[in-house]
Amino acid sequence: MTELNQYAELNRDDWNRETARYQERHRDNLIGGNGLWGPVFGVPGERELQILGEVAGKDVLELGCGGGQWAVRLARQGARVIGQDISDNQIQYARRFAAMSGITSPGQAEFCQGNAEDLSEWPNETFDIVFSNFGAVGFVDIERCFAEVGRVLKKGGLFAYSWLSPFFDCLADDGDNQLEVVRSYFDRSPMTAESVWPDGRHTLYVQFHHTFGDWQRAISKAGMLLTDIIELEPQRERWRESTWNNVPWYKVALMPSTTIWRARKPRLPLSEIF
Repeated sequence: MTELNQYAELNRDDWNRETARYQERHRDNLIGGNGLWGPVFGVPGERELQILGEVAGKDVLELGCGGGQWAVRLARQGARVIGQDISDNQIQYARRFAAMSGITSPGQAEFCQGNAEDLSEWPNETFDIVFSNFGAVGFVDIERCFAEVGRVLKKGGLFAYSWLSPFFDCLADDGDNQLEVVRSYFDRSPMTAESVWPDGRHTLYVQFHHTFGDWQRAISKAGMLLTDIIELEPQRERWRESTWNNVPWYKVALMPSTTIWRARKPRLPLSEIF
């Protein structure tokens, strides 16, 4: 079993090598103007769902910002965005992408390398919105991460993130029958995958599985209130094959691949509300 104190550096190394290939392969998904919340085409995006709502004039922190596509989209809508990612190469890509997109004014979109479990760079109650679009939350200790999110959110602030449905984690990722259950829903051991690179180097990335109850308890423990869970349902008339091999139509038509969570930091501590 992978030592948990190694997972951040393992993921950083793997993503640094993966950046160019990932950005090229998933370019249309990442840049699409509708703002997809996961790897499946043919589902409603941010334009329809309004998970983040009106962002103009708001201070926004994106965890796991990748190549900066969402940060640029929100900056164009008038938000002041900071994007953080574990990968140095993703941050470099995001800075180039923002510059090419004309997002160059100070305060529009800034990017920094860092671990989503450590937001100590920012004081308490700095951000109106903290969000993660199919990124950092799947690769960290969610209790540590969410505690930091709760700290840096302003009172009344929004925390929103998307990740794999806990049920989807239990199914096969490849093969002819991806509806086969290959993992227990209650198995919380780290999930690892190895990459082999042309120079012979092997890297390992680590992600984590949590039940619905685990996610909810981490939100509550961080002093936030869960307000909504959205399970994205693909629409056949809008469907086109994804750039991800583990989301074929026959699978996602029966099992939600992506779950979006919304929570708020109340204006009063939870201990005073209940």
